[in-house]
Amino acid sequence: MKLYLLFFAFLFTSIFTAHSQITEINGVSKKKKPLTIKLFKIISGQLEEIAFVNSKFNASFKFKFKPDYKGYYVLGFGDSQDPKNKFKLYVKGNDRINLELNDSTYLLRGINTRENEVLSLWHKLAFNIERRSVYFIPSHLNGFFPQLENLASKVKNWASGKETNNAEFDELMKTTVEYDLAYFALAFISSSRASQPNVADYNPYLKNFKADQFLQNARLYNFPYGTIMLKNLVSFKNRNLREPNLEMAVMSIGNDTLKGEYVLSEASILKSYTSYQDMIGSYEKYFLTEDQKTRKKKYELKLAKFRPGAEAINFTYPDRSGTMISLGDFKGKIVLVDVWATWCGPCIAEIPFLKKLEEEFHDKNVVFLSVSTDVEKDKEKWKKFISDKRLGGIQLFANGGSSTISKVYHISGIPRFMLFDKNGHIIDVDSPRPSDPKLREILNEYLDR
Repeated sequence: MKLYLLFFAFLFTSIFTAHSQITEINGVSKKKKPLTIKLFKIISGQLEEIAFVNSKFNASFKFKFKPDYKGYYVLGFGDSQDPKNKFKLYVKGNDRINLELNDSTYLLRGINTRENEVLSLWHKLAFNIERRSVYFIPSHLNGFFPQLENLASKVKNWASGKETNNAEFDELMKTTVEYDLAYFALAFISSSRASQPNVADYNPYLKNFKADQFLQNARLYNFPYGTIMLKNLVSFKNRNLREPNLEMAVMSIGNDTLKGEYVLSEASILKSYTSYQDMIGSYEKYFLTEDQKTRKKKYELKLAKFRPGAEAINFTYPDRSGTMISLGDFKGKIVLVDVWATWCGPCIAEIPFLKKLEEEFHDKNVVFLSVSTDVEKDKEKWKKFISDKRLGGIQLFANGGSSTISKVYHISGIPRFMLFDKNGHIIDVDSPRPSDPKLREILNEYLDR
């Protein structure tokens, strides 16, 4: 009998303990347009969506989950890569959070944890600065910097008197105030939409700003903007270097984990397997966390199908006369593919260099294959552009940026130049542009093979 009683006592305790760890977020949406409300966790300074609900105006919603860690989770709208409309909530397990989401922010309603009450107070205080920096609200420098300085003057002792009986959170809150302020300041001056200030325009906070303060440990990992802020910090620290490169940027970071994070953030946007291998090889020792190692492998697998020597993925499009032409039609020749559009300034800037390259290799075993991603309504404009600019090579029309070539070769920006060898194998799917002398060297190298 004692054994049964002990078993049921253990079972009851286990169930109670598991239940006590559950966090519940109850809310009402006051957003005028129906939107998907998302819940994110933070992994290595980036957001990862873990749940969502579709909501209408004045509708209630609920998230109920067992947290993986004590710290910030994020509630909001939109893509995980977009920092706008994202609101930090502190979760430790056994939390009840009640709030309202409206068109610009969130408001706590009813009973809430003391930690989230303090966090909400900070959010309200910093709200205007956040809107003008992260949200790119049009503003003149003279308006932003006085507000930033006013907020900075309140930061040092802001958390005093707001203790929560949770020492871990209280310490995190002090860090949050410092990191949020730095993030807002750097986001503003790093934005291409802001009127770009010079050093003379900086307010005292920015004039005395020390990026190293945030680059000596991995606390950035605790915040949803960690990776974005890391890039902004490195850019700010190296702003006076004439020609900063990856090595300079990485070595300007004091913490090895953050060094690895910076390299991975740069590697994540690469399109070429060759470029990826060249970059990763020098910094392997800085991939210290399991998450970093996992992402490294993920990027590698994604690009492996584009490694040199891999079979090209074929595509077929019409030329000006409507004749269907495929990449595979040119086996036995080296093919330089130029993915472009008539509206693309950088694409047009490459045309004189491309023409010169065509002249230089006109009697060689090289095909110049240009694929336009202009949409159907601009097809006649494309044809006229070809005639007016007297473009050479073979001109194909892919009808839009979501066409097959863009999907299979992961083309999200143009111009993109790709090289294929005589056997229909990949040389490089993100080759140097015609304006880069390296392209000429590669063409000559493969012609001699």
